[in-house]
Amino acid sequence: MKKVVIFGATGSIGSSTINIIKTYPEKFKILAISCKSQIKALKKLAEEFKVPYLAVEKEKDAVNLKKSLKYKAEIYYGDEGLKILATLKEADIFVIGISGIKALIPTYYSLQSGKRVAIANKESLIVAGEFLKKIAREYNTELIPVDSEHSSLFQLLQKEKRKNIKKLILTASGGPFYKTPLKKFSEITPEEAVSHPNWKMGAKISVDSATLMNKGFEVLEAKVLFDFPLEKIEVLIHPQSLVHGLIELIDGSFLMHLSYPDMKIAISYALNYPERIELPVKNINLAEIGNLIFEKPDFEKFPCLKLAYEVGNLGGLYPLILEAADEVIVEAFLNKKISFDKIPYFIEKTLKEFKIPSMNFEALDIFKILEIHKEICNFTQDLIRGQTK
Repeated sequence: MKKVVIFGATGSIGSSTINIIKTYPEKFKILAISCKSQIKALKKLAEEFKVPYLAVEKEKDAVNLKKSLKYKAEIYYGDEGLKILATLKEADIFVIGISGIKALIPTYYSLQSGKRVAIANKESLIVAGEFLKKIAREYNTELIPVDSEHSSLFQLLQKEKRKNIKKLILTASGGPFYKTPLKKFSEITPEEAVSHPNWKMGAKISVDSATLMNKGFEVLEAKVLFDFPLEKIEVLIHPQSLVHGLIELIDGSFLMHLSYPDMKIAISYALNYPERIELPVKNINLAEIGNLIFEKPDFEKFPCLKLAYEVGNLGGLYPLILEAADEVIVEAFLNKKISFDKIPYFIEKTLKEFKIPSMNFEALDIFKILEIHKEICNFTQDLIRGQTK
């Protein structure tokens, strides 16, 4: 029986992971769970599974949880709490389901376990991908992607020799505004932007999907995860969200991964790799689908995707600047401080104007990365304030 640590247990990745564990209690045991603020939901999960280790963000929540919990458990809080859960010796699998840069802490320490890390967090790989891959190699840790697109490429890459692969192809739904005229972008509201046509996601990632920045982030992730140059990583718009990834081979043939859009498939593969287990997910009727649609993305209409490619080629701290700036700018849009069409404008402005500190990149660690991330966020906030007064 594999013991699982779930960071972000009350979020969508965490919930799907727990559903799989419920289905196969003979295969998995929940060793530890964490959450940011959904304390009631965490308490309910903890009591249902008698989870021995818990972590929350705030000390007061940890104190209250300790008083109200119906059984005895070890309860931690803050960054130190995440570190403790990520260094539990008896764990077999760590699931990184936290969104945002905060996931860098449990990712970093989990990768030193020599066990398996199933990662669904984009930010960690974008801002510190090469550093984290180095840690994984040093400790011989399995790093398995949980994003549906990267999971599909990971699975496809098991089937072919690297020398036979010409191109990796990520698919994008196109988001809710793919057919919307560019001249209408200034009128798009936050409520419209968070309404994704195919996936139910959080506000931030929904906006990133609407600008195609999310797909740009995934391109940068694929570069790190699979060690392919950017010129060999392509994006295709696929509105049906059934094909999650493709690889083009040197003989002109393609392999594709097709499944119903359900995160449990990618999570289950990461938990059970290299084996597969039966899952209660919706089956696809290919005859009913009829045609699969693929289109090229419009870089003029969605400049965020273009910016991601440019940042990937620049390397260094530029991916960190891109991620931090986007975090602040999307929040400003959601709070109706800027219009939708200004998102790429402020991202590009931050990339051009933030002064990169002179340093030895080899000497970077996660704490310095987090410090610079905060500086970039503050810089971007000042940019927005200066132009929206």
